[in-house]
Amino acid sequence: MPLSGGRNLDNKYLFFWLKHPVFQAYVSEVGYGVNMPRLGTKDGIAAPFILAPLAEQQQITAKLDELLAQVDNLKTRLDTIPKILKRFRQSVLAAAVSGKLTEDWREKKDAFEPIEMLNWKWIAVPSDWKVLYYSDLVQSRLGKMLDKAKNTGAPTHYLGNINVRWFNFDLSNLQEILVSDKEKTELAVKIGDVLICEGGEPGRCAIWNIEPEKPIIFQKALHKACVGKDIIPEWLVFNLKNDCENKSLEQLFTGTTIKHLTGKALKKYPLRIPPIEEQTEIVARVEQLFTYAEQIEQRVKDAQARVNHLTQAILAKAFSGELTADWRAQNPELISGDNSAAALLARIKAERETVAKPKKTGKKKHELSTALHIHP
Repeated sequence: MPLSGGRNLDNKYLFFWLKHPVFQAYVSEVGYGVNMPRLGTKDGIAAPFILAPLAEQQQITAKLDELLAQVDNLKTRLDTIPKILKRFRQSVLAAAVSGKLTEDWREKKDAFEPIEMLNWKWIAVPSDWKVLYYSDLVQSRLGKMLDKAKNTGAPTHYLGNINVRWFNFDLSNLQEILVSDKEKTELAVKIGDVLICEGGEPGRCAIWNIEPEKPIIFQKALHKACVGKDIIPEWLVFNLKNDCENKSLEQLFTGTTIKHLTGKALKKYPLRIPPIEEQTEIVARVEQLFTYAEQIEQRVKDAQARVNHLTQAILAKAFSGELTADWRAQNPELISGDNSAAALLARIKAERETVAKPKKTGKKKHELSTALHIHP
């Protein structure tokens, strides 16, 4: 329902009051509705309100317009930082898997252009790097089919693609399925295994580094990759993340509406392979840079929380009279006598009594809320 303050109340002043923590707390206490609390007519009439002299209302709204515009500008700047950090991480990974990140670390090498470079958006790589396929580098298999009608054995926790995030696992909602002793041995995840999503977000992966109290297996929606001697697990994960970000991995996906990364397709996935020593160095540098990014990200979140609180703090100062204290001292004639809040309230009551229509029931009409406060 639209609200209007009329000639005795600045509409923007009313708008800002509706955002004030006191009013918001009142709505939370007496309002109804879950996602969008609402006030009934009776509670709306009884809502608290701080009334300032009309001239001061206009000063308050001008101050709030200025200060809250600065807050919004600050919020906008803070909101851009996560996007910058995302691009930064993408750039780090691109430099890592191409060899750019360790140019200053290794001896200068001639470059060669792998035949896969066009389809996979590669640049020339150092001459002591190799290009090998996923099937040459890892032992890989899909997990257990979830079929309650056919499964037998003991209840066992399993990982699904919902549990695999980029670089880590969410184990808050692990499910169980019946698993035989043989399956428990064959499908148990071990430290160093890379779990790769076959569907959902194909290619999303993380390295298992947890020693569980009881065995955990993985379902058919995941590939488990056990790396060989030519590659460390982190190198596989970094390549998959990079190729998901630049969308080159999509050329291996099957399906139209729902995409899948099948075992057959994964065998055709090429990777640039530096010597193990350089892989280890690259991983250390990437993790260090990612740690810096995470620290900045946390500072941004802290700053966003402070800025969100700042809006409420400014509103509280505005309706306590703190923002206009100097203005009141310089303009006493605009807030006293006929211009005072008390006089304004009297005029509002008089106008309400003039325009109010008596009810046929004879019930006493509502008067202005007793919760209304006059600005000091």
